[in-house]
Amino acid sequence: MAFLDERGFRLKTTRVRTWGRCGQTPVVSTRLRWEHLSVIGAITTVGQFFQHTHHGAVRSPQVVAFLKHLLRHIVGEVVVVLDRAMIHRAKVVQAFVARHERLSLVPLPGDAPELNPIELVWADIKRNVLRNFCAPTVRTLKAPLTLGWQQIRRKYRPLAFIRATPLTASLLT
Repeated sequence: MAFLDERGFRLKTTRVRTWGRCGQTPVVSTRLRWEHLSVIGAITTVGQFFQHTHHGAVRSPQVVAFLKHLLRHIVGEVVVVLDRAMIHRAKVVQAFVARHERLSLVPLPGDAPELNPIELVWADIKRNVLRNFCAPTVRTLKAPLTLGWQQIRRKYRPLAFIRATPLTASLLT
């Protein structure tokens, strides 16, 4: 079983609380630029983490390419749990799923993103990797993201995200 979602990481600074010297407010300079990297990722119940990074938005052809990637790397039947985004319901995605017997998509309720453990991965990256980081270019934004993906792939780390989600914790017990 794999839990799939997409996330955009912009050049805008992700501000978090920090320490500063007494009487000196820490200042993080930022530029308001709307360029971004989009990531499509999946976390499995056996502890695997997969991701593809794209410049700009993720569209249905990238979803199909990512599903092909999952089919290459996951043995047996692949059940993908995802949200009800339009790119997941696109005709090209549905046609791809219909052609592959061992692949099935299960949509989550529209008002329950907290049931998807991949959301915890995105939150961890923003909180711990990109905190107070202001990237001037997309290239400099990609470097800490690559480091973050490596940290997520460490042994047993994906399972921690799976266990922290109420829906998936019950599946593992």
